[in-house]
Amino acid sequence: MKHLRTILAAALLLIQFAASGEITFKRAPQSSRDTVYNSKYYLVCITDPGNLAAINGEQVKVYKTGTFGRELKLQKGDNPVEVTLFQGTNVETKKFSIYYGERSGGRMDRPAPAPQLQDRLFFVETRENAYLQYGSGTDRLGGSKMGFLDPGIVLKVVGQIDNLYKVQLSANRFAYIHQEDVEMSPRSSHIVNTNNIGISNQGSRDRIRLSLPERLPYASTVSLDPTTIAVDVFGAMNNSNWVSQYNELGMVDYVDLQQVDSDILRLVIKLKEKHCWGYAVFYDGNSLIVEVRHSPKDLSLKGMRIGLDAGHGGELPGAVSTTGLKESEVNLSIVKEIEKLLRKKGAQVVLSRADDSNLSMLQRKKTFREADIDLMVSIHNNAGGSPLVPMGTSTYYKYITNRELAATLLKHMLELNVPCYGLTGNFNFSLNAPTEYPNALVECLFMSSLPDEEMLADPATHRQIAEKVVAGLEEYLQNVAQAEGRVTNKKNKR
Repeated sequence: MKHLRTILAAALLLIQFAASGEITFKRAPQSSRDTVYNSKYYLVCITDPGNLAAINGEQVKVYKTGTFGRELKLQKGDNPVEVTLFQGTNVETKKFSIYYGERSGGRMDRPAPAPQLQDRLFFVETRENAYLQYGSGTDRLGGSKMGFLDPGIVLKVVGQIDNLYKVQLSANRFAYIHQEDVEMSPRSSHIVNTNNIGISNQGSRDRIRLSLPERLPYASTVSLDPTTIAVDVFGAMNNSNWVSQYNELGMVDYVDLQQVDSDILRLVIKLKEKHCWGYAVFYDGNSLIVEVRHSPKDLSLKGMRIGLDAGHGGELPGAVSTTGLKESEVNLSIVKEIEKLLRKKGAQVVLSRADDSNLSMLQRKKTFREADIDLMVSIHNNAGGSPLVPMGTSTYYKYITNRELAATLLKHMLELNVPCYGLTGNFNFSLNAPTEYPNALVECLFMSSLPDEEMLADPATHRQIAEKVVAGLEEYLQNVAQAEGRVTNKKNKR
């Protein structure tokens, strides 16, 4: 690092006018506290772009946004800090101190006691958009989702932790559901015999229909090699003596039935292709329906219907950078750049939001489902970690069948020469939860990182990110086409 004398010499050589008045200086909101409880402290400040700056006598980089900072190692008690700013021949020094102390009584360092399970025994009925989760644990994204349920399904409650009901799905299987997602039911749950199964090609989907005397809870999983969808129906005993296929199927190879427990019937749906293009599980009356989507006829961007989600919006701007750049605005700018490129390549594009609107996750998912999209990408920008280093990019998926899409997008995002923040699976983000279409989340860069913020403040970066996302989608489709022995449209190859 350069010391104060070197900086002063450099400042005097700058051909600038002598600034009149006070040099702009402020500390970033996350660094404005004067009492802290950790010896590692990130001091982040803002001045006018083009100025020079030193912290405690050592030069620090001033980014194009005017931000600068330094990691400080604090000692117990007062820690004096001196920030020197240079604007042409004008030099100003700001002095303040940061107090490093202990929390009184250590109360804030003790974890809160874990909530205790209270025994309960009654029956509830699911409401619209209810979902099961595997356990009672939560983080900022909520408990790990097991799957969504149709309304009108009776569940047996056997316990309660805070606002979660513990429900018994079968003799040996339990799950949790939010109290607000159910209502008290005069009915009770039963173990029932299943009726026969019919399988038919509906044009764009293969449909499996399992007749039941009443609606039962269910959960689905999907696996690779071979690509198989498994739907567990809880409280069901196999009495389906006919599994009838009525015509030539598009995606489903066969359906097998397995009684995996005395009261759990599993529908095993083997697919013809290696790549799953989505499926839906729902009730039509008391018949459980599984619809498996056919793969697109042309595995290229031309004619592909792609959903693009710009995260956050409205009064929920997401992360806000040191200089006040809103994640919601950056996300939307990047999405619109992606939209332009996709439309040029002949794709149809469906946006979850086209302006600074605050839409719920349910509204976004409804938009994509009603548009019958072929795949979806959600665009966000991250926050956290050190503000002084590049934090980089990452992609996320929920289901293993979407890992290849997320990995291919990440591969191309790394061509921006930014660090890899990771490829994350089983991600509990709401827009990764739909099974109806392949999807992935891209966290482009970090709003909280000063070097990342410098990139995000430049519209050229938005265009570059868009180019990498589109390149990732193109390569993914080409890889799928190759794996399935199909040829893409050469006009759409890079």
